[in-house]
Amino acid sequence: MPGQEHPAAHARVAGSVLPDGSQPAVPPSRSLASRTDRPAVAALIATLAAVAFTLVRWQTWAHGHISRFILVGRHFATPSQLPPGMPVAKTYGYDGQFFYRLALNPLNFHHTAYGITMDRPYRYMRIGYPVLTWVVSAGQHFLVPVTLVALNIAAIGALGYLGALFARQGGRHALAGLLIPGYFGLLTSLSRDTAEPLAAVCLLAGLLAVRSRRPVLAAALLTFGALTRETVMVAVAAIAILRVIGMLRGRARPGREDLAWAVPAVAFAAWQVVVKVATGSVPLLADGGRNAGTPFIAPLEAFRHNLAHIHLHQFEQYDLWFLELAILVFFSVAALLCLRATSAPGHERLAFVLYLVEICVVTPSTWSSLDADMRSFIEVYLLAVIILLATPRRTLGAWLLPSLAALTMPALIVIAQRRFTGS
Repeated sequence: MPGQEHPAAHARVAGSVLPDGSQPAVPPSRSLASRTDRPAVAALIATLAAVAFTLVRWQTWAHGHISRFILVGRHFATPSQLPPGMPVAKTYGYDGQFFYRLALNPLNFHHTAYGITMDRPYRYMRIGYPVLTWVVSAGQHFLVPVTLVALNIAAIGALGYLGALFARQGGRHALAGLLIPGYFGLLTSLSRDTAEPLAAVCLLAGLLAVRSRRPVLAAALLTFGALTRETVMVAVAAIAILRVIGMLRGRARPGREDLAWAVPAVAFAAWQVVVKVATGSVPLLADGGRNAGTPFIAPLEAFRHNLAHIHLHQFEQYDLWFLELAILVFFSVAALLCLRATSAPGHERLAFVLYLVEICVVTPSTWSSLDADMRSFIEVYLLAVIILLATPRRTLGAWLLPSLAALTMPALIVIAQRRFTGS
C-alpha cells in the first residue's frame, strides 16, 4: 500500500550489498547481560534494596521514627539527659546506642554523656563511623539519627560497586558481585546503626587499592577501616606478614608498598594510646578477656546449646541460627577448596584463613547470640566471596556461585521479615 513499507523491504535492505561489494554495517544489538555488566548497575541495585528495606522498617517497626533504629536501652540511658525526642527501649538496647553517643561528639570520652553510659572501653576504638556521621551531619545533633542510617545505606550501595569490581577482575559478570552486599548480617547492621557496612567498604576498597598498587590510597582506607572496626587489622596483618616474609627471602625491599600496612598499624596503636590517656584503659587489652576465649570452644558450645533447642515443626530463632551457620560454612569450605586455584593475591588468601581463626576464638556470647545474625563474622564471608570470584570458571563450575547465592536468599527473607516486626 502507498505510504507503507513492507517488512520484506527491510529484509532486502539488510541483506543487500554496497557498490563496493561489501554488506552495510548492522548496529549490534546489546543484550540485557551486557547492559547490566557495570559496577554502577550493581551499586544501584544494592542501594535500592537497602533503601526499600529501610523504608519498610521505618514505617512498620519504627512507626515513622528513625531514631528507633538506634535502640537506646534503659539500662544505659538516663532519659532526662537524652537529646529531645530520643525513644528509649525497654531493654538493654543495642550497639547502635554507643555509636550514636560518640557521633554526637567523637572526642567526648566521659563515661556518661548525652544521657548514655558506655558499657566497655572498646567502644572508643570504633571511632570511624561516629566521626564520619559527625562530619556529614555537621555536628547537628538532630541530624545524627538519620545520618547513621543514610551512611549505612550508602555503604551497602558501595559494597555492590566494589563487589562488581572484584567480579570483573575475576572475569565474571558485574552482578555476580552482588554476593558481597548479600550477607544477611548487613540487614541487622542497617537495622540497628552498627559499623559493619562502613568497615567492610574500607576493607574491600583497601584491598582493591593494594591490588592496583596504590599504597597511599590503601593506607588511608585501611586506616579508617581499622578505626571503624578493629577486625580490619587482621587483613592489615596479613599484608604485613607476606611483605616481611618477602623481605626476609630477598624477594622484596622496603618501599611505598609497605605504607598499606605500616600506616594503619601506627594509626591504630596511636589511637589506643589516645584512648588510654583519656579513659585510663587500653581498649584492646581491657576487653580482651570478654571478646576472646579458648579456641573452638565457643562455636562448639553454641552448636551444642542451640541444637538442643532447635524446633523441627516451626521455624524459630534457633533454626535461623543454623541456617546462617550453614551458609557461612558452605562459603568458607568452598573458598578453602579454591585457595590453590584462585587468582586472589596471597595476602587476601592469608587474611581469609586468619579471619577463620579469629571467629574460632571469640567468646560464646558472640557465637550464641540469636539476634545478631552473625554480623560479627562478616569478614569471613567477604573474603570467601572474593576468593570464589577470583577462581577460574573451569575450577569452580558454573553452578557453584548461583547455588551459593540461592542459599543466602532464605536467610535474607526471614531476617527482613523479622526486622519489619521486631527489633
